[in-house]
Amino acid sequence: MTELNFAQANRFLVIRLGAIGDVLRVLPAVRRLRVGRPDATIAWAVEEWAAPVLEGNTNFNRLHILKRKELRAGGLRAVAEIRRFRAEIRAEHYEVVLDCHGRLRSGLVAWMSGAPLRLGYARGQESEGNFLFTNRKVRLEDPSVNRVQRFLRLLEPLGLDTAFDPSDTGVQVPAALATEAGAWYESAGKPPLAVYPGGSLRRARRYRWPVDRWIELLRELSGRGVRSVVFWGPDEEAETRAICGAVAGCQLAPRTRIPEMMAMIGCFRAYLGTNTAALHMAWLQGVPSAFFTGPVADARKDMPLPPVRSRALQAEVVGEVGVNDARDAVLDLLGG
Repeated sequence: MTELNFAQANRFLVIRLGAIGDVLRVLPAVRRLRVGRPDATIAWAVEEWAAPVLEGNTNFNRLHILKRKELRAGGLRAVAEIRRFRAEIRAEHYEVVLDCHGRLRSGLVAWMSGAPLRLGYARGQESEGNFLFTNRKVRLEDPSVNRVQRFLRLLEPLGLDTAFDPSDTGVQVPAALATEAGAWYESAGKPPLAVYPGGSLRRARRYRWPVDRWIELLRELSGRGVRSVVFWGPDEEAETRAICGAVAGCQLAPRTRIPEMMAMIGCFRAYLGTNTAALHMAWLQGVPSAFFTGPVADARKDMPLPPVRSRALQAEVVGEVGVNDARDAVLDLLGG
């Protein structure tokens, strides 16, 4: 496809295989694409573990799910999965790929698609040799730009508006789930604060706040009348039970799937937690958010965008953030 008929492209494949938080942050770009090309066919390539956050979203026509478990099984199963996935996406004859992932595996997916135009990031602003698989590069003036804005910039060669629209982020919660979440929130007594202490164990020392500080903070907030609900993911139940068991006025969220947790977090007046998917579930639904984060570059990339109110609780090692700082951030988000 030449640049002359670029504007007529009508079949798009978006690639963001994971993680869940990054998948959510690609949604504003997909929404812009849908608004700009309302009659286009838009598909999304994603790994199966991140796909649930996209359930019921009407901004794209279909998902192509790459099964990571099969790839990790090795040998014949991995080869069979690659062949299945390649045949599935090539059969759709996509014209344009938007590689929002920028890694080797997403570059391979872009190449396997057979799309003549493959949009990606300039060399040095991607990783693992991804630039070798794209043929139209977008160069970012600031490589540490917020990830939402980074993904939006891939729309630039299409002639579409790349500005973030906070009133139309592309995040959608199915109506039935929203109703269930609202009923649950009502029955829980409408506590104002959603909390997520968990996150990647691999990066725990740098990104997770210590349990004893969570207990101290939530006790102090409870004493000020700020009740909280603690959300948790796989392998995090014991830790979150320990926190809730030590704090009056703190509730443990029920076991949820990803879409249910997103619907529930959207009900709260404020969010406090790790720099993980739950943060982006919150602020992309307009919930004021404070989060623990590491170095400056991480905060810039991950900070919620205005007009959502937000606070970054920042230290080289997250455990160095003081309880008073976290308390003040929560009270500020709740309006004192």
